[in-house]
Amino acid sequence: MTLTLSRKTLMVRTLVAAIGASFASGCAVDPATGQPSFKETFASDDPCSQNARNIGIGVGVLAGALLGRQVGGDNKGLLVGAALGGVIGGLIGNDIDKRRCELAKIAKQYQLDVKVTSLDSKGEAIPAGDDAKARQDTAGSVVEVRDPAGAGGHFESNSDQLTPRARLYFAAIADTYDLRKSAAAIQDPKLRQQYLDKMAQRKLLLVGHTDDTGSSRLNADLSERRARTVSRFMQEHGVPAASLYFQGAGEFYPMASNETEEGRAQNRRVDIVELSDKASFDNYLAARRPRVEFYRQAVNQAEADAAASQPTQPATRMSSSVTPRAHSSTARKNGNNTAGKDEGAPASDTAAVASGKASTPTTASARPGAGIGGNWIDFGGAPLVASNEVAGIGKVESRKPFFSLISPAYADEPPVLADCTRDRPRAANSVKALADGRTYRTSEHIPGLYGKTWTDQVNGHQVVINRIAVLAGDGALATPPEFKVYKNYDAARRGNAKPDVTLQPEVNTYLGSKGLLYRVFLRGQGGMQCADIVFDSQGATTAKTGRLVYLRASTPYVADFKPKMYQ
Repeated sequence: MTLTLSRKTLMVRTLVAAIGASFASGCAVDPATGQPSFKETFASDDPCSQNARNIGIGVGVLAGALLGRQVGGDNKGLLVGAALGGVIGGLIGNDIDKRRCELAKIAKQYQLDVKVTSLDSKGEAIPAGDDAKARQDTAGSVVEVRDPAGAGGHFESNSDQLTPRARLYFAAIADTYDLRKSAAAIQDPKLRQQYLDKMAQRKLLLVGHTDDTGSSRLNADLSERRARTVSRFMQEHGVPAASLYFQGAGEFYPMASNETEEGRAQNRRVDIVELSDKASFDNYLAARRPRVEFYRQAVNQAEADAAASQPTQPATRMSSSVTPRAHSSTARKNGNNTAGKDEGAPASDTAAVASGKASTPTTASARPGAGIGGNWIDFGGAPLVASNEVAGIGKVESRKPFFSLISPAYADEPPVLADCTRDRPRAANSVKALADGRTYRTSEHIPGLYGKTWTDQVNGHQVVINRIAVLAGDGALATPPEFKVYKNYDAARRGNAKPDVTLQPEVNTYLGSKGLLYRVFLRGQGGMQCADIVFDSQGATTAKTGRLVYLRASTPYVADFKPKMYQ
């Protein structure tokens, strides 16, 4: 027993000594005391400090020790592994430190606004000042690059071509990610190869962002082309195409209010996201949430006029008093455009609505076959009255924001969530691989929302939505749906039924802790404006609640709409 304890004691002491020796060359001195400083070593505010290198050594030593113990099976294996892990960790950390320092110099030279935020292995921001978190779990970073207002911008107007000035500073930025230069400085061939093998797991995502002026769809598409341009620039400067991804996020992830020019300037940016491996990359994509309080409300004059003329009319609302943060999309990031089965053929629709599984009318004023007039459809609802109540999807689970400058305190009730007439479609494209252009998918679907048909009968009219598909990780829309309405539906004539309205609507999705708000924009077809459906994010065959907004003589009305899944 004594011998065993002595060996363990020796092992621990030797390991501690190895860690201490590894840190020695990178330990910083407090200028005030002249003594080694823990903060300056691991959490210095100086962008040219060696924080990440020192953190990498520590984490690498510990990880390497565990690996060496498993492989070697004895104390010698542990120590060899610790030494090797410390060296690799230090080299990777040195890359991060060197890049942070060089980016600070580039920003100064070209008068850019550059911000670097460290990320942990869960893809979440490491708060400034959280030294313990930084020491244990740094897995990457987000680099935000903005060209200050009036300096010309990154790209030519309405183009994906970099300006001559932008080509200079993006070339300098891209060079900081070139592994060939880092590897060339490693003298030992085996160590160099091990470093390259480790860094081959790295993922780099280029994200283009815009403000919310103009067409959301055009902004998303233009920002995608621009992100692809920068990712190709990275490839030209030594980053393997297999490690590169790009996304056109458009207006989807605002960092500031779009109400002011200063806020819009902050929102126009390019992000370079670096993660150490696939797992942390996937976690980052799932952890992202937009700041919904910065979404500007759409102006609905018809609703405002109706509310002013009928101040005492009771509102027809979704029952809720909860306050979610939201997540929305229109066929966008991480989506799987082939998810689910296309059940949009008329035969499948009529089978769904006539099988006895379709729900009965749910509104108090429902009268089958009533209210058809002109080009609008009467769904038997009541006048819509403005309300600040929010759909019952709960609050988003407590998660650190993915940018450290974002406060975790979100607006209690973002007005855009109150009802669909205050919202508008907000487009953002998928994350795609530079190598082949394919969409990068990170998660499975929410149970029940994997391409199935959902249907409800509203005032005698059968409403069918085909291909409802939403991803579980972040609530992203996986497949654009198909929306149909059969006026005065008669089950006895189902074999000959043809839809009176057929369209492919745009959709926003908002994910909360208690459910998913699926918001459909109907473009005025049959007088229909939009529809909100709340689904159980854990899976169910009937929607939790919902409503359909339509116009009647230019006045907005709202009817209950609670579809069931056709099985």
